[in-house]
Amino acid sequence: MSAAPTAPSGVATWHRWFAFGRKKRVNQPVNAIADPDLRARRFLALAVASSQAANVTSVNTPILIAGALALLLAVIVRQPPRNFVWRTLLMLATIGAGVLVFMQYGKLFARDSGIALLFIFGPLKLLEAKSTRDFMVVWGLGLMLYVTSFFENLGLLAALSVPAVIVVYVTALRLFDAPATTSSQSTSVENTIWRHAVGAAAHLALGIPLAAMLFILFPRATAPLWGRLEAPTARTGLSEEMAPGQIAQLILSKETAFRVEFDKRRPPQQALYWRGPVLREFDGKTWSGGAETMSRMRGNFIPFTPAEHAREAIEYTVTAERQDTRWLPILEMPIAYPVGPAVETTAFLSDAQQIGVRRAPGGAVQYRAQSFARGSYAAPEPEPGTSELRTGPRTWNTRARALASELAGAHPEPADRVRALLAYFNREKFFYTLNPPLYGDARGTTAIDEFLFDGRRGFCEHYAGATVFLLRASGIPARVVTGYQGGEYHPSGHLIVRQSDAHAWVEAWLDGYWTRIDPTAAVAPDRVERGLQEALPETERLLVSASSWLSFTGFNVLWEEANFAYTKWVIGFDRDRQRELLKDLGLGGMSPFTALGWMLLAITASGALMGAAWWFWLARQERQLDPWLRAWRQLRKRLIAAGLPLENRHTVSTAMTLAAQRWPEHADTFAAFATGYNAARFAEKIGPDSSRPKVITAIPYAWRLRRAAARSI
Repeated sequence: MSAAPTAPSGVATWHRWFAFGRKKRVNQPVNAIADPDLRARRFLALAVASSQAANVTSVNTPILIAGALALLLAVIVRQPPRNFVWRTLLMLATIGAGVLVFMQYGKLFARDSGIALLFIFGPLKLLEAKSTRDFMVVWGLGLMLYVTSFFENLGLLAALSVPAVIVVYVTALRLFDAPATTSSQSTSVENTIWRHAVGAAAHLALGIPLAAMLFILFPRATAPLWGRLEAPTARTGLSEEMAPGQIAQLILSKETAFRVEFDKRRPPQQALYWRGPVLREFDGKTWSGGAETMSRMRGNFIPFTPAEHAREAIEYTVTAERQDTRWLPILEMPIAYPVGPAVETTAFLSDAQQIGVRRAPGGAVQYRAQSFARGSYAAPEPEPGTSELRTGPRTWNTRARALASELAGAHPEPADRVRALLAYFNREKFFYTLNPPLYGDARGTTAIDEFLFDGRRGFCEHYAGATVFLLRASGIPARVVTGYQGGEYHPSGHLIVRQSDAHAWVEAWLDGYWTRIDPTAAVAPDRVERGLQEALPETERLLVSASSWLSFTGFNVLWEEANFAYTKWVIGFDRDRQRELLKDLGLGGMSPFTALGWMLLAITASGALMGAAWWFWLARQERQLDPWLRAWRQLRKRLIAAGLPLENRHTVSTAMTLAAQRWPEHADTFAAFATGYNAARFAEKIGPDSSRPKVITAIPYAWRLRRAAARSI
């Protein structure tokens, strides 16, 4: 007979490297539990995958691909080899991951680069994990990666994922200590993945009451619980600069900027101007706050009488999931500083009636404010040479300067000049569009000329910027104001202001007043009166509203209401919200010591509740056992309590023999129990009597056995 063919050396090496778990280790018992089995490895891979999925938007594409490949390889490799070549490859992969992160982020010790390292190092560690200790390291890395996802996403969807992810991680933790099984072994009912998952869910359910009590009663000092100290690098809203097309890009996002609850009076739609950054400087293409903004942070609120306050004051609460700039959105015109733990100690008022904070919250913020829905306020005339009058070099935008001179000559009064300019926008063929052409050269020296006389197509920032330039060139101080205009009222009553409501308008100093001028209203009045979509051309309107075709209106209403409740009572659960809730519960006005006492009482009550629930759970599991096995457990506890030194290694037969030696008067009963147990548990067919074994009733209780043993001594 010819010799059997041998595998090529390359294939043999491959199998020797990856050792896919088809061979048992030498001199290792079949039922050894020193190392977790394949189920623990795969379930831990599922846990790491859930953490990676939560951070998909936090890492860039190369990191995402590297982490996914590492996890896929960790799933394929059942039992990592222990040879030198494998360890060398893993070491090179680890170093390569660090180099990749450094190339993508420029540093290793920072928030974003740390998330990227966890994204790759977790699967790499799982790839080499062999023992329970290694698995615990992977478990910790994966759980830390999941927690980092809340740096970027604090929404309701992320919160709903928390219970599922916790159950997955606790199930993986239980599998680490579960008896190892092989493909040839049958898994007991108590050792199935489903039973471990149910047990993990039970642990989670037991912890919910205590977590809820601590969340409600734990003192809040200044900011909401989920506030972040570090602002994200990617901003999705308005910034302190405005470049052509920047605001137009925001309307493609349906992300909620903030929500507003009006206490009593609601302003009309056309009065919903939410003031944000005020831009004074212009370099030809970009509008910015300028260097003077820092020196003009102290302003005065507009004066008003008690009658005006009673007649016009609008009180409202703003709730934002993310506030990435220092300028808080405020309804024009503010009449008092906002009230709220996160803003009340750092808020200030600028000379442009902006409400700002010393440092951007970088996370959830909630505050209560008061405003007048006015479009003008009294202020001294800006001094000559200030940023509100500068237009750049005289050689820039010469045609626009000529138009400004023409307007100034024809209309000496500034107010008439403004009306003439708005009439010019309304009379000429200007178009409101999201896709305007590019105007100007690299320096922007002719951008406004090309917009006013050639293209005549633009978005709100084009019209606001051109209007400010023309007013300044004609001698009227003016500046660009960015913020939000409008909003959508939810059926539950609150106002939703989205990023798509971002807007830019103009403030001009006319006859002693800074007056709001919205050139967009002259070109597209529907933008202010009925919202953005009504002002766009038909094709662009369909593009903006396309997302609504794929959704169900009823579901969206319910989801928005639930999201707002979550933002208000969880993300924005600050000191004032806590006081309001405690007041509703009849605990308002209590001292810190009283709050501490209630917290201790709540912890005690929750602990007792969890203990009782756990006892019932164990009792239920005990009732589901085999009758003879349940009887053996009860009898074993009784014998140990009576003084019989039983150990885990003792079988039922051995234990009954030792009991018969201690209590010979019950030897027949002990022998009958051993015979019945072995017959019921190890016979090929279960006997007809599957109810509770009656022989155990003939064995006395522990105190009688102790007394009998004492008499025999």
